[in-house]
This record gives sequence, C-alpha cells and structure tokens, in this order.
Amino acid sequence: MARPAPVPARLDAKTANIRYHDAAASSYDDKWSIGFDARAVRYVRERAERMLPDRRYGKVLEIGAGTGFFLLNLWQAGYTTDLHATDISEGMLEVCSENAARLGCTVATRSADAERLPYDDGEFDLVVGHAFLHHIPEPDVALREIARVVRPGGAVFIAGEPTRWGHRLAEVAKVTARTAWRTAALIPGADIRRPAPPAGSEQERILRDLEFEVDLHTFDPGQVVRWAEAAGFTDVRIETEELLASLFGWSVRTMEAEARPGLLGRRWALAAYLGWRGLSAVDRALAAAVPKRFFYNLLLFARKPGGG
Repeated sequence: MARPAPVPARLDAKTANIRYHDAAASSYDDKWSIGFDARAVRYVRERAERMLPDRRYGKVLEIGAGTGFFLLNLWQAGYTTDLHATDISEGMLEVCSENAARLGCTVATRSADAERLPYDDGEFDLVVGHAFLHHIPEPDVALREIARVVRPGGAVFIAGEPTRWGHRLAEVAKVTARTAWRTAALIPGADIRRPAPPAGSEQERILRDLEFEVDLHTFDPGQVVRWAEAAGFTDVRIETEELLASLFGWSVRTMEAEARPGLLGRRWALAAYLGWRGLSAVDRALAAAVPKRFFYNLLLFARKPGGG
C-alpha cells in the first residue's frame, strides 16, 4: 500500500499555521498542561499586575487566542467582562469557545489574520496576546493593526514571546529533555511515551511535517520597542522574565508533551509548578545583574496616544 503523500513543502507561513494549529487544537491543552485553575489564574494575574496600569478594562481583544488560556484567565482574574478572541485557526477558536462555556463566560470569536484584523478603528480598550507574535510573518504589521483597533488612550499588553538568546538557551533544555525521555522509553516494559496519532493519518502527517514550520521569530527587546513606537504607541515598556525557570519549565513541558496521558499525575504537576515558581523567584533576583535579552519571555506594554 502506497504511503500517503506528505504535507506539501514550502507552504506559506500562514497556511502552515492554520493547518498545524487546526490539527493540534483538540489535544493542545492536554499536551501542554494548559489550564484554568488557580495556578493558571495566578500566572496571568501576576503578569497583568506587573504590566498593566489599570485593574479593569472594558472591551478586550486577544489576538492569537488559541484555546483561550490568556484571555479566559484574565477574565477569571477580574480584568474584564467583555471578551473577544481572534485566531487564524478556527480549530483553536472552537476549543476556546468550549473552554469559555465550561468556565461560564461568554467570548465572541472571529477567525482572522493578525495582519488584517476585521474590526473597526478604535474598537477596543485593550488588546492582549500571549505567545502569538512569533507565529506572524510580519510582527511590525500586526502591531500597526493592533494600534488601529485600539481606542485613543487604550493599550496593548503582550506576554510570552521568546527572546533570541532566551530561545537558544531553551532549545538546549528541550533537546536534552526529549532525548532523555525517549531514551528512557527504550527500557523494556517502559510504557511512558505518548502514542502517536494513527500511522498515516492526516493529523499525524500535519503535526509531524509542520511542527518546526510555525515558529517564525525570536525577538530582540530593542527591536520590539522600535516596532511599537513606529506603530504609533507611546509609553512603551519592555520587561523580560524566566532564565533558570525557562530552562526548567521547558524541560518539564517537553517531557509532558512526550509522556503518555495520565502517566505523570498530580504530584508531578505540583512538583513542577513549585520548582518553576522557586526558580522564577531566583530569576527576579538575577534580573538586577543579568541583561534582559538573556531571559526567555518578553512582555510588552504600550499606550495609544489620546483619549480623556
């Protein structure tokens, strides 16, 4: 029987992102331990408190919302009740809507290209995003679109974007963790690997062939500041976080992505969370001595001029 044809090479970046994230949507939260519990709310709240000057916003849009982690936890933290989500992947938005329904909140979703947002000028009080900008072919164009749909006096808040040096360090941690887990899986009787989708299925082929095609950028903090200012934002502020915590966290997440569902359990999750939080505290102390560019996560806040 002939092997199914692979996903065509050299797909444009947007099509690759649509196909990959549609295929990944149903298992995405489980694979990456994404949740909406107290720990997830705390993660989002702490970053909002660090970056946002106000405690409450009106109409909030998340770009590249995925399954809703950032926006829905921002709602749980009390920052807004008027939620709007957009993503280029309709599959991700379907899961986002399901997550919102389980939490008891309402979110208006629209599938859209971040470089051509289907919203009116000045429609939102706040635009947020988490780990989405690095998937977009032209991040500077996306920031200009964000500036367009934010009302005068409104703001943008982006978190979870990889810095160039932080990404390089994290890649070492991921490769090491993946190799260790797959080596352990070779031990006779060790049933620890996540089963692959059915061999030859479209989902399996898409996830395999496009996994390394959808992450397009890492960022220099200074360049992001220049893009935001060129888009018309003022009061631009960049912070970074996670150095040791990133190495630990990416090792843990890589092993979770490799592990058979149900294998690791609550004790693993608690130990991983406490380890990450402990190292995050160490990183905050290191921030006074280590340049921002070496930390993994980049956070951006900026304001659109005008307003009352």
